[in-house]
Amino acid sequence: MGNSPSKPINRNNNDPNIPPSLRFSRHRQMIISSVFSVHRRYLCFSTAHSYERFKNSGKKYGIPQNLQDEGLGVPLFEFEDPSTLTRLVNSSDGRFQISKFVFQSSSLPPPHPESTVVCQNQTHVIYKMPFCIVTRIFSGSRSGFEFTFYTSDGNLVVQTLKHHLTIELDARLGDWNVGWRRTRLEDYDLLVLPPQARSLLDPPEVSASKPGGSQSRQMYERNALVWAKYIDAGESFLPALSHKLAVLDIGEVDFETDATAYGLASIPWFSQVIACIALVQCQRIQERRRQNKKRRRRRMNR
Repeated sequence: MGNSPSKPINRNNNDPNIPPSLRFSRHRQMIISSVFSVHRRYLCFSTAHSYERFKNSGKKYGIPQNLQDEGLGVPLFEFEDPSTLTRLVNSSDGRFQISKFVFQSSSLPPPHPESTVVCQNQTHVIYKMPFCIVTRIFSGSRSGFEFTFYTSDGNLVVQTLKHHLTIELDARLGDWNVGWRRTRLEDYDLLVLPPQARSLLDPPEVSASKPGGSQSRQMYERNALVWAKYIDAGESFLPALSHKLAVLDIGEVDFETDATAYGLASIPWFSQVIACIALVQCQRIQERRRQNKKRRRRRMNR
């Protein structure tokens, strides 16, 4: 498949209970990396090949070379965790900010009123635009995050709620309840929860009608469809270094994916949403790793 963003997979799609939109026949491998910065910034690349082009270009993406192959070597998203002081001064900025890089013809208008030019030539331009604001929300004893995505048709909101004492969380994507579930160490699967399984986002009356308890949860989730996999690279964020933090493997369907596309083009909407949620998951994993190191140092200094 070369540089193409999505590779074919062999999977039994004959199950009548799986809707066509979830009969994944391809998968996209995205890369999340840290970037040199005074505060926490992560980049998410649409393919492993794009990440390799980025590394081979001296980890620069505002260069003329990146106008080739539809923005190959340019990250799809940039995640930023503003400093605590910045959030206190301007709370409207949200908890986290995610920018999107867009490759398009120079004859088209900018994709967002606050777009900035990353690089351009006579025919094409790469813009960086505000794409998603992430704010913290609370529901009863639970906390979570609200993702507000900018689209040309207006804002789209996706909510997530966290499970207690873990990185696991539940969300709703389109018509489906989904949940990030830990598989090992800091690796997670994004499961499509069966209709019988409880979700933290279910209304109380819906939740009450479903079986409860850990055994029921395990039974329903054991054979659940896996939409995406978050594979941790075992690295900690360091301000002076840029390195790969995680691999994100996302299932896609043929009618949403252009197998001949490169770089920043033809990325399905839900793949973009999942990537943004995964960036917040990455931040949470990195924060927990940092807190654990602090605790170990305190114990050693006693």
